[in-house]
Amino acid sequence: MKPTSTLLLAALLGGGKALAQVPCPTLPADHISRFTSVEPTTQPQDLRIPSTHTFQMLAQGNMPYTNAADGNMLEAFDFTGYAPIAGSSTNGYLSINHEGSGTTSGVSMLSLNFNAATKLWNVTAKHPVNFGPVTGTINNCSGTVTPWSTIVTCEENTGPTTPTDTNNDGYMDSGWNVEIDPVTHTVKDQNGDGTPDKLWKMGRLKHENIVVAADQRTAYEGADDGSSNSFVYKYVATTPGQLGNGTLYALQLNGAIGTGTTGTWIVIPNSTPAECNNTTAAARALGATSFNGVEDIEISPLTGQVYFTAKGPGTIYRFTDTGATGTTFSNFEIFAGNTPTNTAQAYNINYGTGTISELWRTGNDNLTFDSQGNLYVLQDGGRNHVWLIKPCHTQANPAVEVFAVTPAGCEPTGMTFSPDERFIFISMQSPDANTLATVDAAGQSVVFNKSTAVVIARKGVLGTALSTKGAQAELAKADVYPNPVNGSELTLQLSHNQKEAATLTVYNTLGARVFEQAATLNQGQNTLKLPVSKLTNGHYNLVITTATTTTTRPFIKQ
Repeated sequence: MKPTSTLLLAALLGGGKALAQVPCPTLPADHISRFTSVEPTTQPQDLRIPSTHTFQMLAQGNMPYTNAADGNMLEAFDFTGYAPIAGSSTNGYLSINHEGSGTTSGVSMLSLNFNAATKLWNVTAKHPVNFGPVTGTINNCSGTVTPWSTIVTCEENTGPTTPTDTNNDGYMDSGWNVEIDPVTHTVKDQNGDGTPDKLWKMGRLKHENIVVAADQRTAYEGADDGSSNSFVYKYVATTPGQLGNGTLYALQLNGAIGTGTTGTWIVIPNSTPAECNNTTAAARALGATSFNGVEDIEISPLTGQVYFTAKGPGTIYRFTDTGATGTTFSNFEIFAGNTPTNTAQAYNINYGTGTISELWRTGNDNLTFDSQGNLYVLQDGGRNHVWLIKPCHTQANPAVEVFAVTPAGCEPTGMTFSPDERFIFISMQSPDANTLATVDAAGQSVVFNKSTAVVIARKGVLGTALSTKGAQAELAKADVYPNPVNGSELTLQLSHNQKEAATLTVYNTLGARVFEQAATLNQGQNTLKLPVSKLTNGHYNLVITTATTTTTRPFIKQ
């Protein structure tokens, strides 16, 4: 999710008229959102991003905090927000949610900076956020970086069936948004009484997400609460930059989902603790529209329109709002994904040497806009891809790419950009234990067998070693199967742009070469067989080397 969003054009877009289609931007050659799609596949044993990009591992679950008494980082990484210091793209804080339950929930706050000489990020401190004064948190799912560079973390659970009020302050313990000061890694005091508070007035519900507009007053949030209680909310703060007090609304569509194009914002009572505690019931009783698993909400930097996902049907919606001043909205429509009449939407993905039709599937989750209007969609379900949808996209004329195919078993979570958009921060939540080592931009051997936070950038921007070897690209396509392999042969399907000699080398987990053979790659598609019967059971890396490419693919021998 973007650290900042804007409603710059929102006031101009009301009135119910259909919007003109936004053109696709012509991106500079070195822009982070300019790439050739990764070929969509089932999840491999490594992270696959465009050959023009690289990554650096920043943190993994169970890494020790700076202070030994604080123990180790928790698992289940979710929202991963970069909060800049004084607007810096090279010096800031990285806030990582832990979507656990009970004692496995929380937030870690990392201090980090970018070294211009080594072109690498340095993590200088890791601290847990102290939620003790607000009786803890539960299921810290998504969140946002506010325009004033604080963090809001969202509790995706309202607690036990019989809610508890441990400290007898009138508010139930769980189901709130919580604002964090990244400098002190503590919860903010919202009313000036010296005691930290959760954001009571924003309502108690199964919070999935939040975005705060550039006016510093208008916030949008959604509830991931099944088919009956997944409502979209708007919150208008009384004072810019202070979320402690404000008016809460819920979205009511004037018509059925898929056909209704306008609607109203209905006021949800939030004056007393009892009203704040019962947000969901009030929204349902007042006629709010449920969208079956509302996930992320973001604001387009080009049009000011509000975009949100419904995870259940696998749909991205958008609408035009007038921010803090409006009680109606217009231009509500399906932007991308499945529709009521097409529950198996597919998009053609051009991955450089071919085009393949890839099903969208369900589980569209986190959203992130870059400043050019490109919308990144992180999928929790389906094949867990990271997609990119260009602003010129329509369902009739799609403009969809695949930015990443993620490691086996994991969910990609919580993307944010640095202000200059040279860097993407993102986490891989709870991958499989049997993933294989990949060398990152820092030369680290990274195994995605725990929740992992990484930074992604173009080669030459991140990592001096890779910047000098940037011409040594990967093959356009290189897949190995079956994986795991329990027979005598491993099959390689390769694509290349020229006829060229190649060397196939297999390394074990200790880095020792255990097999090597020569091959010739022809222009176009190639199918090769690699004998593996003499290999002992275990994990291996296959390195395919030509004069112009070096490609690594992990596999398992059983």
